[in-house]
Amino acid sequence: MFSVLLSLICLCAPAAPTTIASPTPDAAPEVEITPGRATALSADLILKVIHPDQIRAELMKLAQEMGGFHTALNNQSLRLKLPPTRLNEFLRQASTHGLVMQKTLQRADLTEEIAREEGRLRSKAKIFKKLRTFFDGSNLHATLEIERNMRTLVQEIEQIKGALRVQRERARWAAVTVQFQFRAKAKITYVHSPFDWLNTVDLPRFQREFGRD
Repeated sequence: MFSVLLSLICLCAPAAPTTIASPTPDAAPEVEITPGRATALSADLILKVIHPDQIRAELMKLAQEMGGFHTALNNQSLRLKLPPTRLNEFLRQASTHGLVMQKTLQRADLTEEIAREEGRLRSKAKIFKKLRTFFDGSNLHATLEIERNMRTLVQEIEQIKGALRVQRERARWAAVTVQFQFRAKAKITYVHSPFDWLNTVDLPRFQREFGRD
C-alpha cells in the first residue's frame, strides 16, 4: 500500500501590530517605514466638521492626487488606500479640514509572516512535484491515493497563495478610515429689542465684517 508522509511545519504566531495613539487630538504621530521590510500601515481619524459632504469630497480628491483611491464611503465615514510613503502627509492635510477628535496609527511588520508563507508554498510545491513522479509503475489503489493527496495539496497551495496576496496588498497600501462627526452651525435668533437702533442693525453683515460667521 502506497502512503505519503507530509511533514508538519510549526509556525510561530505573528507579532501583534504596534498601535501609535495620539496623546492629544492635535498631536500628529507619524509612522516610520523601515526599508526592506513589508509593513502594513493603517490609520483612524475622527473629524468634527460642519459640511461632511464637502470635506468628504475634498479628502477623496486629496487621496487621488497622492496616488490613492477610496474603497468605501457613506454619510459618516470614508475609507481610503494610499501609498505608505504619503500616509503622514495625508493625515497632516486631512487634519486641517475639521476639528480632530481622535487620531490613531497602527503598524504591523509582515516580513517574517510573508517569508514563512513563501517557505510553506515552496515546500508544498516541491512535495506536489515529487508526487507526480510516483505515478509510473503504481497500481490502481496507489494511483487513487496519489491523486487524493495531490488534490489536497492543490487546495493548500491555493490557500497559501491567497494569504500571500492579502499580506502583500496590506504592505502595498496604507489603509485610512476617516469618521465624521457633525458640528451644527450656530443660527441667529432674532428678538425684538426695546432699543430701536438695535432693531435696525444688520446682524449677518456685522458678523461677516468681524469674521464671526
